[in-house]
Amino acid sequence: MAKRVTIIDVAEAAGVSRQTVSRAMNDAWGISESTRRKVLEAADRLGYRPSRFARNLVTREKTHALGVMVASFGNPYYTDIAASLLAAAAERGWQIMLTAGESGVEEALSLLAPQVDVIVGHFGIADERLRDVCGGLPVVRMESEVPHDAERLPGFHSVGLDMQSGIQEAVKELRDRGARRFGMVESGHFQRYFGTYEPSARRRWYEEAVGEALSGVVIGDESISGGGRAFAELMERHPDTDAVLMFNDLMALGAVQSAHALRIDVPGRVRIVGVDGLSLGEAVDPPLTSIALDRDELARHVMDIVEILAGADFARIDPIERSVPSRLLWRGSA
Repeated sequence: MAKRVTIIDVAEAAGVSRQTVSRAMNDAWGISESTRRKVLEAADRLGYRPSRFARNLVTREKTHALGVMVASFGNPYYTDIAASLLAAAAERGWQIMLTAGESGVEEALSLLAPQVDVIVGHFGIADERLRDVCGGLPVVRMESEVPHDAERLPGFHSVGLDMQSGIQEAVKELRDRGARRFGMVESGHFQRYFGTYEPSARRRWYEEAVGEALSGVVIGDESISGGGRAFAELMERHPDTDAVLMFNDLMALGAVQSAHALRIDVPGRVRIVGVDGLSLGEAVDPPLTSIALDRDELARHVMDIVEILAGADFARIDPIERSVPSRLLWRGSA
């Protein structure tokens, strides 16, 4: 196989430096017309084409690039967030490069960081490590659960989600509708990927809201089938449970399916509430009640921060924090 033609080959054929080749092909100033023509003719003769990454770098001289990491492309919640960010970024003239942390957060970020100006996403690693992996780029955490009194490093920003008030409101409404024993299906994501289990903020807030009315908590995989299995386990171990908070909507869809298979009436025997507000929740019977996030508002806040960073020439400025409220979507399952 013939080897790929490089910019060095073009420079040798034209008798110029590689910097001159780059400037000639990118129509930069300071190159004579005769030199530009000589470079372009050599490139055409050799069949040289700039690499995709080189074209990206050239474009970044005109348009800033935003790197986005979501936790998983297998969960429609994250693909919906990515779609909202793509739309918001396009409106403001930003390019986006997307990646997911499923096969390794640090590995994905190390490939993404050299191509972008700012990194946004769900990471699951500490600021200090994130700074090293991202090469010092400014970072915006989405749905950050870092406590308000925690010290944030310069260059690290966040758009949090006020899930706590949504959980409190859901518990109050469930009690008003007759619920007395509250169970939860928790995510096993961090235990699966990092080998240890730490209670999620959602679990802590839910336990605070229900108090002694908590019947039990079961850990499950963040999938439809994982949610179904965990819901069945919860009902077997704690049959007096009459209201269940599922960690997310994907797991809640599995819970509704599992309830049908177990001949458990929803919402008559048990009320089921998810988290995320997926439109997919309307496709089950009964439709899924959910604590929802306004993803478009999240994207607007993210892009507001990103443009502030661009205005500061991407310096490590003091942390900027925004918050998006949650809202209840009351449907048939509760």
